[in-house]
Amino acid sequence: MKIIPLMVCTFLLLALAGCSAPSGMPEGTFTDDTGITVEIPDRVERIVCLAPSETELCCAAGGCDLLVGRTDYCNNPPGIEGVETVGGPRTFAVERVIELSPDLVLATTLSDPVRIQELRSAGLTVVVFRLETIDDIYRNIESIGILLSIPDTAEELVETLAARQKEIEQRSQEGDRVRVLYILWDEPLYVAGNNTFQHDLITRAGGINIMEDAEGYATISEESVVNRAPEVIIISREHTAGLIRIADRLLSRPSLADVPAVKNQRICEMEADLVNRPGPRVITALEMFSQCINA
Repeated sequence: MKIIPLMVCTFLLLALAGCSAPSGMPEGTFTDDTGITVEIPDRVERIVCLAPSETELCCAAGGCDLLVGRTDYCNNPPGIEGVETVGGPRTFAVERVIELSPDLVLATTLSDPVRIQELRSAGLTVVVFRLETIDDIYRNIESIGILLSIPDTAEELVETLAARQKEIEQRSQEGDRVRVLYILWDEPLYVAGNNTFQHDLITRAGGINIMEDAEGYATISEESVVNRAPEVIIISREHTAGLIRIADRLLSRPSLADVPAVKNQRICEMEADLVNRPGPRVITALEMFSQCINA
């Protein structure tokens, strides 16, 4: 079995969020996406975010001034660098989080469940989010609004994003649907299948994900790419300095020369933080997908 590069795993760790506020729960409680019901403090004044997506969503919803902790990968919005770091999304330091005395910890389903339980055992309130679609992002924003007692601010943000989304989708559905492949990494070829954030973006932008029969993220062969003949390839641009661009590597492979996207050089590179991180910049990512697919 081939090992997926650490860089790709990092991309995925940066990309989760989402939550729900169920009806019928006692006032002051909240049930997260793992089915755990927690008591929420009457007033949240200190927050630690254990995923870049949650940091962005928390700030966008109006809670940036409450952040006292973030992961090493939380680099947006600008100015967040001044907030204390606690480690990676799966490798955060439990003791460091506890020392920050947060009223609320926002985590994701990619956070280490053992560490999450240790935080809860220490008496901290931890809410775990999941995100696979744009609708999940909206739900996540609304949930943060409830948790921070700022529902109106969160609802206004959702309405603004949804209006932009509707306009983009209407434009994107006017032409023929294009066969699209989304590649996170090419050595080996690691792509987005169904139930992924990128699948949702492809579909809403007017494309057909040629790997929609694959569950989640999958490693595929070059033969699969040839047989499925994508007309457009969208690539998550790598961060590592000194590497040859993924687009150039694909264009140089003789085995892919007859793939329509390669032959016609319809390969789009996009910033990894933007298209792999389900956060408030999601509609910008959707716009970029639409421009690439419908060019």
